[in-house]
Amino acid sequence: MSRDYATVSPTDADHDTDESGTDQMASDEHSSSTGSRVKGPDTHWMPVCCTAACICHLCYIFFFLAYVVIFPLWCKWLLTAPMPFTYWGQEYPDFPRMTLLQSQTAQIPNNNQPQIEISPIPTTRTSCNYSCSRDLHGYGTSEMNFEVSMRLNKPDLAGSAHSIYPVLLASEDFEHWMLVADRRDSSPTVFFDQVSDVSGRAYTSVQDRCIKPKANSFSREKTFILACVSWKPEKAKAEDEDEDEDDDMTGVDEVGDDGEDEEEDKGWTNEDLAEHCQVLGGVCGWPCNSDMPFMSIPGCTASGRIDQATLDAMLSETPRGNVTIEACSNAASEECVTSVEPMTQWKCHNCVVRERDERRRLRRLRRRLAPAGLPSLPGATLPGMDLGGDDDEEEDEDEDDDEEGEVQYRSLPRFLAKYTNAKPPKDLDILSSPRVHILASHSIEGPWQKLYDPIDPESDYLPPTPVSMPAAQDTYKVSEEEVRSMTLEASNKLTLSP
Repeated sequence: MSRDYATVSPTDADHDTDESGTDQMASDEHSSSTGSRVKGPDTHWMPVCCTAACICHLCYIFFFLAYVVIFPLWCKWLLTAPMPFTYWGQEYPDFPRMTLLQSQTAQIPNNNQPQIEISPIPTTRTSCNYSCSRDLHGYGTSEMNFEVSMRLNKPDLAGSAHSIYPVLLASEDFEHWMLVADRRDSSPTVFFDQVSDVSGRAYTSVQDRCIKPKANSFSREKTFILACVSWKPEKAKAEDEDEDEDDDMTGVDEVGDDGEDEEEDKGWTNEDLAEHCQVLGGVCGWPCNSDMPFMSIPGCTASGRIDQATLDAMLSETPRGNVTIEACSNAASEECVTSVEPMTQWKCHNCVVRERDERRRLRRLRRRLAPAGLPSLPGATLPGMDLGGDDDEEEDEDEDDDEEGEVQYRSLPRFLAKYTNAKPPKDLDILSSPRVHILASHSIEGPWQKLYDPIDPESDYLPPTPVSMPAAQDTYKVSEEEVRSMTLEASNKLTLSP
């Protein structure tokens, strides 16, 4: 049995492979030419990193790093960045809130008295304000508003509430309530300063800007300053009679005189205080910004006030309240802003007593017409003579004229007397408001001198004024009783103007 083997040479194999490859390329060219006639871009020159896949990968890495690095930094900035001023309160802990029992104080009885007393709703047209709706499209409407007074009388809040603000609500059916006014519409303050009628009733009186010149010794020596409060009119009259007996001791009319014929002012004794005063209170020490230790003064407490037990012992009856003396920071200001410093830290100021222009011109004219070698005639008058003259020529005549007509001295600060826990006497013969007199002495035993004099329009000298203020040329005579009158201020009462 014979087998036939086909013999293939390498040359024939290579020839067959070339022919098959040629046929494949020809078929590929034929299929591409028949399938698409658009030639693709030549991208063999572009780097590998610029491909679409690479760019997407780079973007992914960038956003991932931004999330991992930048986002934590931004969160840290939010925590450490300075807080806007609008949210300043968040830097402090929450204000202590009242307990549930204290928050129901409105339900606690108040000795059969209203906790908040509100003024009644007006029933007449004249009690309302219709000006709010006059400019509504040029037509008037029936819209109006009216003021509401609120008086707080809740002594239980004194130890638990810090600030109490008014809130006024209104309703038509007693079910749906609408906010009408709050602290934004409140006057004179935005909150109740006191919480009861007893502590809220206070009488105040701002004294003169300058003490009288004869009392300037109290601004440089150890001094006791006392406030005397009087309710009854007969005691106020007795005080005026004492002033009439000491007319020659006013201290202003005698500026520039020798004072040899003046009768010395004896002042008030402690017995006079018991007769004229019903409430006493005062301060002690060395005034005018002194560093002397006032604690060593007999009758002076560590707070710079006169011992209240000592003052109460001077009275003939139980004191009806408390009176304090506070110093105004600026005597030339219209408003008295009191200082919290003790008496030794009070700042004194300089005051001046000026001569009236008419008296100055008359004095200079008398000096001109006086015979040679003789003093001027103070009592001589020249009828029909024009005393106006030329002010410029008179001012250059003699420098002593200005010194003779103007006296400057140091004065104690302006005082504010405050009478709290006031209890009027149970008597019908009393004043509508109490009077206060400011007295001073170098000893707790007296005598006590008045620091102020009533204004006298007929005096040749103007009332003393601070050197920083112009002198008031027009003065009016006011009784001492009216000048020392105190004004009632209800600290537990507010007025709301919706």
